[in-house]
Amino acid sequence: MQSTNKGILALVLGLSVLVAGCDNNKEKAADAEKVLQVGTFGVSIGFSYRQNGKDLEGYDIAVVNAVAKKLGYSRVELTTADMTGLFGMLDSGKIVTIANQVEANEKRREKYQFSQTYIYSGAQLVTRKDDDSIQTIDDLKGKRLGVDVGSSKENFLRKNYPDAGINIHTYEEPSAIVQDVALGRIDAYIMDRAGAQLLIDNSRLPLKLSGNPVYRYQEAFPFVKNAQGDELRTKFDEALKELAADGTLTKLSEQYLKQDVSKEQ
Repeated sequence: MQSTNKGILALVLGLSVLVAGCDNNKEKAADAEKVLQVGTFGVSIGFSYRQNGKDLEGYDIAVVNAVAKKLGYSRVELTTADMTGLFGMLDSGKIVTIANQVEANEKRREKYQFSQTYIYSGAQLVTRKDDDSIQTIDDLKGKRLGVDVGSSKENFLRKNYPDAGINIHTYEEPSAIVQDVALGRIDAYIMDRAGAQLLIDNSRLPLKLSGNPVYRYQEAFPFVKNAQGDELRTKFDEALKELAADGTLTKLSEQYLKQDVSKEQ
């Protein structure tokens, strides 16, 4: 009987050691995994979007994954939200940067630091195919314009054209905006030029690009202004320079956008 008890005790101790060993291995594996926390809009065709329930894909997603690989990260963990929410998460430290056509304008540079440019674009008006009345911002007086809520385009219009008589309608979903333009519920949509034609082609709606870009700008990865943000921005710059030099940015841009937005045109 005593021998049996000793055997049971030895078995219990053995199992305890085995379980503890497994837990330690899991902790070591978790510690070894280097994850890059990134925010994205997730509804920008060509840049950051989901098709048929699959993982997010697009130029922004591919670029941040390529950067992460060069920097030795095991994987990129993506969190989706609108632009206002994304910057809130960046401020709180829940993410370290945003991969989704972030315009590096003067207002944002007051609060954030940016990587080198990886998208050259501009703010483009999109209208119905049969509407030739809108070519510039001045043509929007008394008309309805759709913008992505919390976007740099909305901020630009409210700051620079407060008395232009434009009825600004904000949307959380870009596809809803183009539907409303096509149906005549609103007169135009202002969006990123780099993705405008792609959005029109994918939607198959009777829309067109109208006029020249309202203004041109560059897009990059934003980081908070602290030591950690500065270190990460420097590393991103090094990786982006390498990806530009070896042709990766051009290849990814042409793959997802059918054009090269990585260089100034």
